[in-house]
Amino acid sequence: MTQTLASLPQFLATWARRDPDARAVSDGTRSLTWDELDRRVTSVAAWLRRFSFDGVRAAILADEGVDWVVGFLATLRAGLVAVPAFAPGRDDAWLAATIIDAAPEIVLTTGDKLLDVRALLDAAGVQVWRIVAIDTVPGDLFDLDEPDPADIACLCYTSDSVGVVITHAGLVDSAAHTAGALRLGDRAAVVVNWLPLCQMGLPFAVAAPVFAGCPSVHLPADRVRERPEIWLRALAANPGAVTAAANSFLARCPVPDALDLGGVRAVLDVGEPARHRAVLPGSGLRPDAHRAAYGLLEATGLVSIGDGPVSSGRPGRAVAIVDPVTRRSLPAGAVGEIWVTGPTVARGYWRRPAASAETFCALLRDETDAGEPGWWLRTGDVGFLSGGELTVLGRLENRLPAGEAAVQAEAVEATIERVVPELLPGSTVVFAVEDEVVVLAEAPGPLTCAAAVEQAVADGYRLRVRDVHVGLPGSLPRTVAGKPARAACREAYLASAPAVS
Repeated sequence: MTQTLASLPQFLATWARRDPDARAVSDGTRSLTWDELDRRVTSVAAWLRRFSFDGVRAAILADEGVDWVVGFLATLRAGLVAVPAFAPGRDDAWLAATIIDAAPEIVLTTGDKLLDVRALLDAAGVQVWRIVAIDTVPGDLFDLDEPDPADIACLCYTSDSVGVVITHAGLVDSAAHTAGALRLGDRAAVVVNWLPLCQMGLPFAVAAPVFAGCPSVHLPADRVRERPEIWLRALAANPGAVTAAANSFLARCPVPDALDLGGVRAVLDVGEPARHRAVLPGSGLRPDAHRAAYGLLEATGLVSIGDGPVSSGRPGRAVAIVDPVTRRSLPAGAVGEIWVTGPTVARGYWRRPAASAETFCALLRDETDAGEPGWWLRTGDVGFLSGGELTVLGRLENRLPAGEAAVQAEAVEATIERVVPELLPGSTVVFAVEDEVVVLAEAPGPLTCAAAVEQAVADGYRLRVRDVHVGLPGSLPRTVAGKPARAACREAYLASAPAVS
């Protein structure tokens, strides 16, 4: 479908007319066709308009499944501003911080979560106009005005509870880029997702499928982290599956016997550099199905998708590699900060004008010298362009001092896991403490390898090692996507927390 419509609900209505009985969304317990999804979204949107108006913020505090998707699309359809989140009980500290910052007037949840939501709001001291149970809204249908493409569609919150302002136009453009790169509109693809829908899962697993008329299957992130087999079996059960996961999760994901993933179209390696290039061994996954991808909330999702596990491919929007000090662009092959510009770049941070100006309104010296300045997004990520393709190396904040040079912590972690194979893959964290580095890792059992780790770091990078701690599986704090939570690991180490002792 060509991109002539202005919002995701308009694309939804189009698929409801064109292919009403085809599967649209499922979550393991329920499934809706495009017609059923459109009717349900319109009913909830009409109900919301009874006690709200354009621009009112509505937080979605539901389990990530069919009802969550209905609630999100209904919020957009009603002209409200969605605040994607999840049901209480998973990360209530993040949830409370997000709700306090967004200050929504309405909360959407499900009937079985009403008491939990009320308790969370009371504890956070947040008052709302109305709490709506998505699954109990009556099935009334009313005509509603379409949102303006420039209107705010949603506030997506980062792991630090900073709201990113995304417009309808940005969400649709991001969906078009992702759907095109993954060929989601060829009627043979199925998006299978467990990434948080409040963050990168939203443009990947909600926006892109609705844009392309592609069915999506939603799995609970907390259960997949505990039992990856749930995700793998869903991939095997859906030929043409397109999915995404962090490399550290893929590297330590056990494959059940006799499970065949030969029908999987793509496993996008997102959220961190791909230090492990051979993933899901013995599963039958085609080598060309493992593809590196790069994206961030501030760019409304994926910026580039590669054809293999190393390069993230040719960016779908303008990308520059920039010296973060001089703010001048660097030549091909040079390593620098990744800057992005284009229609998918978010409007800024919610109620943070100074941070928005610094991050979203960066100026390239090359362009200002030429009298043609334009705004760029500073991603804070490090990488290089070669042959027009982008390779991501890590975060600027993760650079480690090594004499006059600097090295990426992500590269040091990859070296350690290669030199000391007894460590669990995707379970090593390196960070600086003053002018030395600390290494935290996990192993299947007691392991004495401090000397080998120190030697690998010294030989490869000339870094001084302050400390090495190797714990049992599960000892490192992790994000909801299964990656080691670097900041939390550092804080735990400095506080001598048992989790990393």
